[in-house]
Amino acid sequence: MTTEPCRIMSGTYMRHLCSMFLADNWLWMVLPVAVCAVLAFWFDVRFVIVALMVLVVVMPMILALLYFYYGFSPEALWSIMEKTVSIDDTGLTLAFTDERMKKHVIRGDDVRDIFVNDDVVVLMLRGKRYTCLMLPASVVDPDVAQALRQFAAQAH
Repeated sequence: MTTEPCRIMSGTYMRHLCSMFLADNWLWMVLPVAVCAVLAFWFDVRFVIVALMVLVVVMPMILALLYFYYGFSPEALWSIMEKTVSIDDTGLTLAFTDERMKKHVIRGDDVRDIFVNDDVVVLMLRGKRYTCLMLPASVVDPDVAQALRQFAAQAH
């Protein structure tokens, strides 16, 4: 089965990627600010300045690293370029409408997990932690969803 030509916007890709990252790492972002707040309450008010520095300097740098490390990955390019997705027993074949891009095959056992959101379907791939291919939810009909679920079931 083959989907109609689809793509997602780069802002949508990064929004979902950042939400996955923040859901996994929120404690490491809140903990330094909370420690500084407790130290400011007990010892010195200047720890509030340190907490603000952490919020204003360190956190945007972490998110910028996320943007450069995962936002420029091949999977991000595959998600935002217009393509048709063919699904068969071996995996997913991405055929791009831009003639400069070659076809790419994602084997079925490379799909670790599938998350369905309101506007995208996220296929978590093997490799780095946040490596994923995102497809618009509008092109994933029940038949395509069933085929994708089989890939995720094979991976476990």
